[in-house]
Amino acid sequence: MKKANSWLAFLLFLAAWVLLFSPRLLPGITWKTLAWVFISAFLFWPLVFSRWSLRAGVLIFALAGVLDIFYVHYFGTLADEFFLATALRTNAAETGDFLKTLPTSSVLLALSWLAACTYIGWLLGKNRRSVLRRRVLLRWSWLAPTAAWVLLVALYATGDVVRRFEIQDKTVNVYPLHLAWAVLKQHSITDAVLYAPILPEAAPQPEKMHTVVVVLGESASARRWSLLGYRANLTNQALDHVSGVKVAQVWARGFMTATALPFVLTGRSVEDSINSQSPSFLDLARRAGYKVFVYNNSRASGNGDFFDRVLRRSSDVYQKVGNGALDGDLTAPLQHALADPAALKLIVLHTFGSHEIVSDRYPVEYAKFADPYDNSIAYTSALLRQWISMLDASTDQSALLLYTSDHGLSMPPCSTGYAHGRSLSSLEVPFLAWGNPAAYGQMPALFASMPGGEHSNALLAESAIRAVGYGILLQQPDWPSSVDPSFEGHSWAALRKLNACTLR
Repeated sequence: MKKANSWLAFLLFLAAWVLLFSPRLLPGITWKTLAWVFISAFLFWPLVFSRWSLRAGVLIFALAGVLDIFYVHYFGTLADEFFLATALRTNAAETGDFLKTLPTSSVLLALSWLAACTYIGWLLGKNRRSVLRRRVLLRWSWLAPTAAWVLLVALYATGDVVRRFEIQDKTVNVYPLHLAWAVLKQHSITDAVLYAPILPEAAPQPEKMHTVVVVLGESASARRWSLLGYRANLTNQALDHVSGVKVAQVWARGFMTATALPFVLTGRSVEDSINSQSPSFLDLARRAGYKVFVYNNSRASGNGDFFDRVLRRSSDVYQKVGNGALDGDLTAPLQHALADPAALKLIVLHTFGSHEIVSDRYPVEYAKFADPYDNSIAYTSALLRQWISMLDASTDQSALLLYTSDHGLSMPPCSTGYAHGRSLSSLEVPFLAWGNPAAYGQMPALFASMPGGEHSNALLAESAIRAVGYGILLQQPDWPSSVDPSFEGHSWAALRKLNACTLR
């Protein structure tokens, strides 16, 4: 009877230890994820043999679990380097907005997880010695996982690039090593951000727009654009009947700025941009003789990340306008830039758009609809019309305005409100191009290439590159192209057939 009780105590002890690794199952329970839970528990088993390593381990597992509970809620995956990129560029004001919008269900789950970890830590600490000292085999059970770690470290330290990638590709599944690899990968991305883009040796084509305004939107979903079929409210009424406007739905390539915006700037992902030292459309405009203005109303902390670097490195004028204030604050700087005597001008407006909290993204006079998200889209539409009018009045020469959003937001019924998240509406974004008669006459092919099929919002980068005279780059064999993009291995036609709220 005593022997049976000792085995029962050991099994309960082991079950409590394995539960600490259960957040590995948050993205989905499969035989593979279950296997990685047990592999993780085995590899970290040596932590049990010291009181202090056990306490430190339980604390790390508890905090990692909380982080993953929220990240999986929003994006369906465990936290990765893009979470770190977002966290590093987020300032106090945006953090405050995020905390206000935390979903109740995830908060309760996180609190329950912390309570469970507290109890498990106490239980393991209380029974650690009595369980481990009963059998010689258990007393020496730390040897096998320790040997496994020594072997992995030796292979990684002595291996070539391929071997190291293979080890990383496998051990990223060991919970919570995904966070360690995320830190290393984000560190390498941050170091590589300082790359000098490879600029074309050839001169730009002589036909180019004289004034180009690029509006980088935030969190706007095409699903709520009345010009693209939304019927509940006339969210784009300000743009109705504006001559020279073309609109289309295009596809974002991620659910957050860190993954999605690079495609809008360079036409490539952040990794591909760094690996190929890709120039952004701003770099190419500067190369083509444009005076480049950037006015930024985002809430980035300015830590020199990929986006900050790309927006700054080729700008002649860079100004942080507001800190996520109303995007109307960008109007005066735009007017100043339009009045500049430079013969060729590229003006980039980085808006805060429909970023949550959406009810704070528009002035009170635009609270015309019951739905705050629709009000934010209507406000953006009014600004686009105003900025188009200002651009049109500023010159008799060719003028072009381009707009798209980095990504959209999840919305009811997929979520209780409007938030960053994994859903089809997060990937459906609007694209707008406006040209004056001189622009249509000078570069008709640019407007003729407006999407009739499936495009990603890298179309903005491609259109801007054509506009500044470097369209020949888009004909290179290695250009990724915005046409018929895929997402996580799915074509967009296939993506539409998945669950719209989970994309599974």
